[in-house]
Amino acid sequence: MRTGIAVLLCACATLAAPAAASAHARSATVALDYRLVLDRAATSIPGVHVSILDGDRSLRVATAQPPVVVLGDLGERMLRIERGGVFANRASVTAVAEKLTSPGSGWAKIGGSGSFTWHEHRLAPPPWGSRTGPVARFSIPVLVGGRRALVGGTFVRHARPVLWPWLVAAAIFAAAVAVALRARLGVATPLGAGAALAALCSLVAFSVADAPNGRVAWVQIVLGVLLVAALYAVLIRAPESRRPAVAGVLGAAAAAVSLGSLGVFRHGVVVSALPAAASRAVLELAFLAGVAAAAASLRSEARR
Repeated sequence: MRTGIAVLLCACATLAAPAAASAHARSATVALDYRLVLDRAATSIPGVHVSILDGDRSLRVATAQPPVVVLGDLGERMLRIERGGVFANRASVTAVAEKLTSPGSGWAKIGGSGSFTWHEHRLAPPPWGSRTGPVARFSIPVLVGGRRALVGGTFVRHARPVLWPWLVAAAIFAAAVAVALRARLGVATPLGAGAALAALCSLVAFSVADAPNGRVAWVQIVLGVLLVAALYAVLIRAPESRRPAVAGVLGAAAAAVSLGSLGVFRHGVVVSALPAAASRAVLELAFLAGVAAAAASLRSEARR
């Protein structure tokens, strides 16, 4: 019964974790080849705060006093952001293409505060070769209090990370686990518990950094904490003879959750609340410890 509950909870964790990691329905953005850097002029507009979110693809504009009008691709008025709300121009080709409103005439209210975040296609990076560093620029014209301004910046491409240190660490970890299994040490339970904790840390770090509305995704984080706490309770309450099996399921779930974030080892920019090296280390621990816990559990069941 307890093993069945653990399987059910792990299945729920596996289904819930991708949404928590991505924090939106488009894709799980955990790593990129580039970083978008705003110009000093864009971050020093009086009364207006501009930031780039959601894996460097979403733009957030907040204003306390002067109304801000964002212009579209054709120079038309696309968005109006003010203290009374956020409005999209239904006659704007860009606003319709961005799916901010339906085609028509007049202004449609789409937000109730002085800030708005949207997926801005002008922040999509242009194609380039293997060159790193500043490779291109972006610019989005706006009207602030009726005066023209520019939200501009630079696409900065980062080199891919060096893989051999992580492969060496994985080989050492695998060798240590193999020695422990040969010596018939009970490593399944600590490996499974450690993998779940590392996977939770990774999930939280990605959820905080990739929230498209600029706020912490507390729902996903709380859900992940509750699931891991429930799994830990099942693991602690399980009989001594059944703990390796429960830990194996826990480790397998942690490894499965980590699979979707392994792109951090292929891209130079990690979209995480942790430093890039720390994010990679926690993710590698979650995956390797999870696989090792599952293998140790199977070996234990085979001996029984």
